Amino acid sequence: MKTSRRDFFRFMSALGLVSFFTTPLNAKTAKNIVKYQSTPKDGDSCKTCIHFIPETNECKTVEGSVDPNGWCNIYSRDPQYKEVKAEDDNQTNDTDNAT
Repeated sequence: MKTSRRDFFRFMSALGLVSFFTTPLNAKTAKNIVKYQSTPKDGDSCKTCIHFIPETNECKTVEGSVDPNGWCNIYSRDPQYKEVKAEDDNQTNDTDNAT
């Protein structure tokens, strides 16, 4: 049976589509591959990364639990991250002084 070049490429493209649809899209990367460290780097840390899930201390792309102060090579700053600053304990509310 002789196979044409066109048939070969049809088969290869179909094989590629099958492998694409059978690959899990939620696969995560091992920490050693992304050079994960439990300390921040240059002021960047997991808690400010777009991939970090604060409710569970997990990452969308890295396996296992991660430290909010950690860092890895796939760090990408979350543009919507807002730094929460602790209020000074010495400040008093105006309503507290109105007694």
